[in-house]
Amino acid sequence: MASLTASGIGSGLDINSIVSQLVAAERSPVETRLNSKESLIQARLSAFGSLKSALTNFKASLSTLKNPESFTKRSATVGDPTVFSATTTATAAPGTYSVKVEQLATSHKIASQAYTDSTTSVGSGELNFTINGESFSVAVAEGADSLAEIRDAVNSSAANSGVSASIINDQDGAHLVFSATRTGVENAINISVTAGANGDLSQLAYDTNLGSQLSSMVEKAEALDSIVIVDGFTKTSADTKIEGMIEGVSLDLKKALPGESFSLKVQVDTKSVKSAIEGFVNNYNTLMTTINDLTAYNPESKTAGLLQGDSATRSVANQLRQEMGTIVSGLGTELDSLAEIGITTGDKNKLVIDTTVFADVVADDFDKLSGIFSSESGYAVRLDSLIGDLTASGGILTNRTDGLTSQVKRINEQREALNARIVGIEARYQAQFSALDSLLGQLNSTGDFLTQQLANLPGTVFKNGK
Repeated sequence: MASLTASGIGSGLDINSIVSQLVAAERSPVETRLNSKESLIQARLSAFGSLKSALTNFKASLSTLKNPESFTKRSATVGDPTVFSATTTATAAPGTYSVKVEQLATSHKIASQAYTDSTTSVGSGELNFTINGESFSVAVAEGADSLAEIRDAVNSSAANSGVSASIINDQDGAHLVFSATRTGVENAINISVTAGANGDLSQLAYDTNLGSQLSSMVEKAEALDSIVIVDGFTKTSADTKIEGMIEGVSLDLKKALPGESFSLKVQVDTKSVKSAIEGFVNNYNTLMTTINDLTAYNPESKTAGLLQGDSATRSVANQLRQEMGTIVSGLGTELDSLAEIGITTGDKNKLVIDTTVFADVVADDFDKLSGIFSSESGYAVRLDSLIGDLTASGGILTNRTDGLTSQVKRINEQREALNARIVGIEARYQAQFSALDSLLGQLNSTGDFLTQQLANLPGTVFKNGK
């Protein structure tokens, strides 16, 4: 009480400060206990989040290995990628081929004679275009028969089956140019004309067999097919893509270099599978590091990981180890476990790759790796299913975190109850000390009155005010 300096109305006591300190003393131990408990629960929720994230990342690394098609992929290597590129499917037979790109497909282009400018009238009538057996007609009306108007009519025709019209100006004048929108001989442009009463629209007629004999139209670019020679066999194509010449291989031609040979090597794509298996090991070890850190105990500092002793985490670790130690059934081969391909369990349950053994398996028994990982009882398939169950809604981890979340909810409810109880306690202390203040005020007033009365008695002398 000696530290209180503020005075109340009746007693000189700092009632608000006293009540505040008493209320704080009531609140503090309970609040500290609740905060400490929630802090631990939140830390454990975060720890389970880290565990689930590590499991999810490991599951993602299994996507390539659980797919049987990953083990049948082919890769293609070309001698000069500027000449052609190649893509493959699983049906492509491994081998080396000699490829010559003799000619690239081009689109047909023909041009009219020179006219004064784009507004020059050509003549009315009808233009009939035929490209690869498909025909469409464009009517050219009198008064709407200039180069520009014919160009626009061709380009805007809803029936246009593969012709683009443009105007090119050179030193002689304006030329109406028709270009095939597709490459290849079969897409060459043929034009027949039904001339009208005025002008000379027939000057736009063109027959690929007769060339410029029908009119003044001139071929500016010949329609050509691509020509490619593979191991002495020749194939043509209307475009620059060669399909089916080599089974399972598509060639995309980029540049013609007649007479020059370039190599094409098709082989089993072991590189991507090898990388996927190494990723499988690395991601599993990352998962094990997470589990080890969360469940570790340091005897020197006497501190335990957040999930040390947790039954759910222990169950996850045990199930993972069990799957890793189970051989693959039904393969009918000695290569039916991770150990057989050079992957063993080492310190702290982490996987270790014997690079020599693994390289030999990839080189000599690559076709057997698919069964180890992507068969019905393969490691990637089983582990993917296991982790899916562990992390799914209603799984062991979700149930565990739901339980912790419920504990946080109960703590919040306890805080609300504490706040309600503190309000009552504060009101009670306030009433008690207010009554005390009033009583002390009355006693002080009585004392002052008695002192005054005694001072007025005859013969009474007070020394030093007493």
